Amino acid sequence: MDLGIGIDTGGTFTDAVIIDMTSGRILAKTKAPTTRQDLRQGIGNALRGLDGALFSRVKLVSLSTTLATNSIVEGKGARVGLITAVPNPGSFSCPAGLPADAAVVITGAHDHRGRETAVLDIMAAQEAIDRMAQQVDAFALSGYFSIYNARHELQLKELVAQRCSLPVVCGHELSASVGMVERAVTAVLNARLLPVIRDLLAAVRQMLEENDIHAPLMVVRGDGSLISAGVAEDRPVETVLSGPAASIAGACRLSGLKDAIVVDMGGTTTDIAVVTGGGTPVDRDGAVVGGWKTRVRAVDMWTLGLGGDSRVEVQGNGLMRIGPRRAIPLCMAATASPAFLPMFRELAGLQGKKTPGALDFFTLVKRPEYALSRLERALFDALDGQVLHRARITETIGPLIDLDRLVALGFLAEVAFTPTDLLHVRGDLDLWDQEASTLGADFLAQRAGMDRDAWLERLMAEITATLCLQMTAKALHEHEPLASRWSSGHLDFLGQLLRLPASAGVGLGVRLDRPVIGVGAPVKAFLPEAAASVGARWIIPEHAEVANAFGAITGRVVERAEVCIRPDKPDGFLLMTSGEPCRFATLAEAVAAGEAHARQEARKRTEERGGGQVEISLTKEEWVSPLAEGWGDQLLLEIKLTATACGLPAY
Repeated sequence: MDLGIGIDTGGTFTDAVIIDMTSGRILAKTKAPTTRQDLRQGIGNALRGLDGALFSRVKLVSLSTTLATNSIVEGKGARVGLITAVPNPGSFSCPAGLPADAAVVITGAHDHRGRETAVLDIMAAQEAIDRMAQQVDAFALSGYFSIYNARHELQLKELVAQRCSLPVVCGHELSASVGMVERAVTAVLNARLLPVIRDLLAAVRQMLEENDIHAPLMVVRGDGSLISAGVAEDRPVETVLSGPAASIAGACRLSGLKDAIVVDMGGTTTDIAVVTGGGTPVDRDGAVVGGWKTRVRAVDMWTLGLGGDSRVEVQGNGLMRIGPRRAIPLCMAATASPAFLPMFRELAGLQGKKTPGALDFFTLVKRPEYALSRLERALFDALDGQVLHRARITETIGPLIDLDRLVALGFLAEVAFTPTDLLHVRGDLDLWDQEASTLGADFLAQRAGMDRDAWLERLMAEITATLCLQMTAKALHEHEPLASRWSSGHLDFLGQLLRLPASAGVGLGVRLDRPVIGVGAPVKAFLPEAAASVGARWIIPEHAEVANAFGAITGRVVERAEVCIRPDKPDGFLLMTSGEPCRFATLAEAVAAGEAHARQEARKRTEERGGGQVEISLTKEEWVSPLAEGWGDQLLLEIKLTATACGLPAY
């Protein structure tokens, strides 16, 4: 029996499963806290939670992760120098806030037929490379219409290799979609992520080696398909949204449903996707990550800042706020730091007398590598293994330290009341210290002017209402023309309608026709009531808490290759690939050559990325323009041929 291991490194937990590769049956599963200060610890703990006697039969390991997404959002990674080639540098400027540390625009361009319209300025390129090589860790290159002729990007890549030893990323290697700026952003982000993903894969490989697991390592891409670890090291941007894609795939495979709404509720976020036909829904326009539009094929889903570790606050006016900030639950902090609970008891007893009316605690996650000031060193020493209130920190260290900035950089973490604490108070969960959760509930209930039970009921109702709203909105958003007209204002209005009290005299009923699949650790506590409120059948399959790791190991290697055919002037047809365009006298010849090229390229990419037993399908799209009366029926503008190759992971 050949076995496989699936691993998912999430923001809160690292999950792992062992499955029978033939039947897909889960033989062992485990969850371990993700250790962001050293990923090896969390991965190692997850592996040690599995049945080590099965490791000798493991033939494949597959990894999904949120690390790439989080790194982009947090602005982490390598320093990148961007070189773009355009027809007229004087009339082109890079967008403000581009995620590159240095950027240069030079002359050089092709047109949509792959013909050179502006010669590449080699001298300007050489000067830019020499200057930026001293300031950056990697280069990203993007050329005008490089998807139809990549010669300029390849020339620039060769120049970089001649003049320095830094890694280089070309835009045409990552996307065949139109949009030079989006391809440039994708190339920059890919270059930025090179050390991030390489460090993660090195940690995984080390833990596999220490556990005597010798098997090929695959990585989940943002669209749910797999690539080999070696390819992921060179194309890390393709792992953006890897974790959610694995969860959605795992949810469908565990439940056996092909048409459903998937709700993946984790520690930090809840991801909602509408699945049709069992395939992972993909945003063809490219993922938006960290506010940047990319050309990365990734899962089409909505993400909201609601999870088991979402910070719950009661504001001065008594209003409740849940997320999107993440915090360590009070119950977990009290277990990890024994000194926290006595201090918290004292604080709770003084509420309204000598202390601020907020649960505003901090603890150390990891120390920065840069040189610390005296105050910073004192702060990190005080928080090492301890949890302190903001007021106490201000008293002892002073008011000059920006605690919130250090949280944003990942060095500190907030400690606060969360939905995980809610479940501990209610007795639905018994993992950590219940007393700390109860103290937190009493503290916030008093601040809201309510008793504990009423406040907890209100919190539960708000979480349920948020899930109802987001599931309904995502389902509505799937239908045109609603999707093109949807705005945040529509979401707010829908939320108000769904929350109308019985005394309003108006009732709004919503019914979701698709079943709802729930996965993730907290989902059992919150989904049933939310699904019932919108009239939906809900399913929480067995092993739902490790659906992401299961989805990672049950994926397939999928690659696509696209070519375009356009009429040439004065006659004939051009076959457009990333290489030089080829001319054919007849359309039939161009189509035949295009189909052969697309199939060959798709198969080659699939095999290079670790796929075997490859099957290929081909789709054909035509764009035509009607002609004036008397000039025939229509004029061919373009034909796009797309070959899709799907293969099993080779091991």
